Amino acid sequence: MSEDRKLWFLPRPERDPKFHRKGLIALQTATNNFEERWRANRPIQKKYEEELVNLEVKREHVSESGSGGRTWAALLRTFSYCYLNDKGYLVPTKVGEAIIRRDNVRENIKKQILTLQIPNAYFLESGFKPKFEEGFQIRPARFLIHLTNQKLLDYYLTKEEITLFALKAKKDDEVPDVVQSILAFRTASPQEKQLIRQDIAATYDHRERSDNGARGFIAAHSDVAHTFMLIAEYTGLVEYLRGQSTIRIEPANSQDVSTELSWFDARYPFNTRYKISLERMAENNGLDITSYKANRLGSVPPATNEAKTLREVMEVLKDYPVIADLSTDQLEKILLEEFSPREAKKYAAQFSNPEYARLEPDFVSDYMEQSNHLKFEDQTGHILESIGFEIVMRPKPVTSDLTKIEILALYGDQFCGIIDAKNYHSNKFLLSSTFRSLMASDYIPNYEGSLGRKIGFFGYVTADKFSGDKQLPKITEVAKRAIPDRTIPGFIISAGVLLGFLDYCLENDIPKDVRVQMFLRAVKNQGYSNLSTFLDHAQLPVETS
Repeated sequence: MSEDRKLWFLPRPERDPKFHRKGLIALQTATNNFEERWRANRPIQKKYEEELVNLEVKREHVSESGSGGRTWAALLRTFSYCYLNDKGYLVPTKVGEAIIRRDNVRENIKKQILTLQIPNAYFLESGFKPKFEEGFQIRPARFLIHLTNQKLLDYYLTKEEITLFALKAKKDDEVPDVVQSILAFRTASPQEKQLIRQDIAATYDHRERSDNGARGFIAAHSDVAHTFMLIAEYTGLVEYLRGQSTIRIEPANSQDVSTELSWFDARYPFNTRYKISLERMAENNGLDITSYKANRLGSVPPATNEAKTLREVMEVLKDYPVIADLSTDQLEKILLEEFSPREAKKYAAQFSNPEYARLEPDFVSDYMEQSNHLKFEDQTGHILESIGFEIVMRPKPVTSDLTKIEILALYGDQFCGIIDAKNYHSNKFLLSSTFRSLMASDYIPNYEGSLGRKIGFFGYVTADKFSGDKQLPKITEVAKRAIPDRTIPGFIISAGVLLGFLDYCLENDIPKDVRVQMFLRAVKNQGYSNLSTFLDHAQLPVETS
């Protein structure tokens, strides 16, 4: 086998999705309502196997190591019914909780099948091996249904065709190419078909080019194809003819299937939150059907000129994490750079609708991979603005010193914070003694009193990894010599954690003033490279009556 996966994969202790709910209930029972630690806890993993046997979703055999329980947990994590947090606990997502409660069970499972994607949170965990090859960006179940719904293929696919041609697709837009490969296979002679099988086995499974290699490849991967056929059937969009090892769509139903797939394509775009954190990815992918935020394209057919124009608008606005935060006038001014006054006015009014207050997927990809230092600074400012701060970019210092900070974050009536954005990708940012001196002796004194504000905190936002956070209390100590009337704390936060915090606030409808309070509560001379740690420190005390 090759080192990385070249083909689709699913953990499959149970292939039929109608048993997913029982798998969740057994997990809830075994972990004492998810209160018991899962990672490296063999007794709990074994107990989960026992509960699966009790619910008759697993054969009456419990392994000594709990391996059967781990495989079932992998299945549930693949579909984002739960995720493993940094403390080693399995946490149910909103869709997992809804299914346990019997809320819209079938529709919620259907949504998880049709939003299943490669990569996802589970496939990117360090414990998942072997990894998928670079370049996968596909919703496999949705792709399979799109592929079946092709007139050129007579609206059917065989298990062998799925094994040989569908499982190796990496992108959602490869449907036409796969259609042509299948058509060529169907019209080939028996000898030509065998050569095709041998070539695919050798290329995608590092098997020898022989009849044995081809048979071994099909035997090894047809069960994956079978599982995808079963989950596709569960959606109700295809029919699985088991005796013929075929899935099909009635031609009379083709348009209805296309319409529903188009609706899913618009409402649930490819999720890029894995670039922020695996936890945010799992939580967002694991939203139930009643929690998911609306999408501007949801009611617009994807192939229309209107949809194309909306995508152009979104491309222009991709520097802004939450477009709905911009006023109509701000949006109109930005859009006038590329659109006519009439179109700019129209789309400014449409995009300023607070109903669409969600993190924009295009922004996530652009920010997390940003190579332009100036754009990284500006985008960081936009994130802080969406959190709730009033932002001034590259303000002039109060003194005559020429050293400038990138971001001034105003809050309350009297205070501000100064933030240095560090776009280090190839090498992690080190908060060295030089940077420590620059912040403590230059930036803080030079900006005390800026815009009539007192410095309340300092901080660093880094593009990727960082070290040297032990310097933070030293900066506080030195700054107190220049400003003895207060203690000024600081922080270092990775771009992913900062963006993840905004995403968390949007998803949970947290008002901006509360977001700022939470952010300030986490400013305590600490570095944050993990979102859950930041959220632990940011939680406000519960008010008691």
